[in-house]
Amino acid sequence: MKKSIVAFALTLLFIASATAGEVNYYNKSWADVVAKAKAEHKYIFIDCYTSWCGWCKIMDAQTMTDSTVYSTLNDKFIAVKMDMEHGEGIKLAMKYHISGYPSFMYFNPSGEYVYQSTGYMVATDFIKELINAQDKSKQLSAPGYTASIDLDYPEFFKNLFTSDRKKNNPKTEEVTTYLDKQSNLYSEVNWAIIARLKMNEKYTKFFLNNLHKYDSLYGHTSVSDKVSAIISGDVSEAAKAKDEKKFRTALLLADKYASYLPEDAKTDLGIMFYQQTENWPKLVTEINNMISKKGYENADFINSVSWAIYEKCDDKKSLQQATEWMKHINSSNPKYANMDTYAALLYKAGQPVEAKAVAEKAIELGKKEGENTEATETLLKKITTNTK
Repeated sequence: MKKSIVAFALTLLFIASATAGEVNYYNKSWADVVAKAKAEHKYIFIDCYTSWCGWCKIMDAQTMTDSTVYSTLNDKFIAVKMDMEHGEGIKLAMKYHISGYPSFMYFNPSGEYVYQSTGYMVATDFIKELINAQDKSKQLSAPGYTASIDLDYPEFFKNLFTSDRKKNNPKTEEVTTYLDKQSNLYSEVNWAIIARLKMNEKYTKFFLNNLHKYDSLYGHTSVSDKVSAIISGDVSEAAKAKDEKKFRTALLLADKYASYLPEDAKTDLGIMFYQQTENWPKLVTEINNMISKKGYENADFINSVSWAIYEKCDDKKSLQQATEWMKHINSSNPKYANMDTYAALLYKAGQPVEAKAVAEKAIELGKKEGENTEATETLLKKITTNTK
């Protein structure tokens, strides 16, 4: 009898240890989730993921296992983990315009949509978001959203959420034909279409002329995302045409709707335009503007721009500036990808002795990080051959 009691106790201990340190997800129907939130007067947290989302898996392994993260979610929220490409996940993705992953949605105890964040976050940053989501002063007001997730979307919109979604992007003409037949362009379904899809000039102007109405119905964040998408699209078209005048027109639009754009939007648009048009001196100026405001917090992005300059640019001043960026980044963030770019830039900028030393360090660091260092080894051979 005593042995049975001991065995039973050990079994309970094993079960407890297996579930400790985890988020206790309540993966029931959406109706059950809302009912539980109302009954327990808790906020709803939805971890929106897909099977192919690599950053989702990293967050699961690193962020969600943080003790403060899982204890906060377990204590303060009804936590749900939902695949946005299956079942009710598709309905919620359509309704709330979820297209980037990982994404996180928050609903108040009454089931009203109040907050959203997107992208990988370390535990400290994620905890701040969990706090912000419960702060009424930081929540969005979106009375245009109904309680229902079973909405009557047109077929071309539903097709965007299938496994072949990349092949199913509707043409602007199809969207226009649909919107021409609508009597209420502010409806929840029509807002989903306007927010997600590219429109012709007529409906783009309608949206921009009625921003405050959409804002009052669906919240500032999603309306701002659409404004950003419109202006970014204009800049991309200007870049394809290599049309500086069209780019300047897009910047004027950014000025007009500045309250719906991030603080440094014009710098970001300049970076986009000059990188796509390969205007390296002006791109360097925009990157320097970004660094003057934000420092080197976007080190990975600066590294990617610097590599593009190495591969495609022969302007000496631009090469030298990119080299200085990477010198600074490697002084505080010496990882293989950064060191490899720095070595390549030094070599192209006519500093082979320095390039050789950095390439050797890059190879050593890369091997420690488990990276494939063949490209750097090839560069080192080139440097060594040409400096003998």
